[in-house]
Amino acid sequence: MSLWNLFGSNKIREYEARVEREPDDPQWRFELAAEYDRRGQFPRAMEAFHETLKLSPRSAEAHFNLGILYEKAPNGRQAIFHMVQAGNLFSERNDSENKDKARTKLRRLYKKFDSVSGVPPNPNDH
Repeated sequence: MSLWNLFGSNKIREYEARVEREPDDPQWRFELAAEYDRRGQFPRAMEAFHETLKLSPRSAEAHFNLGILYEKAPNGRQAIFHMVQAGNLFSERNDSENKDKARTKLRRLYKKFDSVSGVPPNPNDH
């Protein structure tokens, strides 16, 4: 096992233990989700970000990260939904830098996915 993987495993175990000790703290679920994402454990990351939103429904950061993960899935409808939520929540907080990042990403998602079906457009349909 590489040092990188060992360090990542230790971080995941640390965050899992914190979530177990403090199950109602959304920050530890968010940290765990972000670590799963960094390690390429995308389904686990998605689940942990959803758990974050159950505890903190107005987490713009969790919505933003879910938008990115759903883009990778690919699930265009969910990617767009979460990116819209992130942009709106960043806007409500007057966080213009992150709002602009979410809006830029949202424009790319609309181009990448057909906004009705949520799937990439078929290049042969032109």
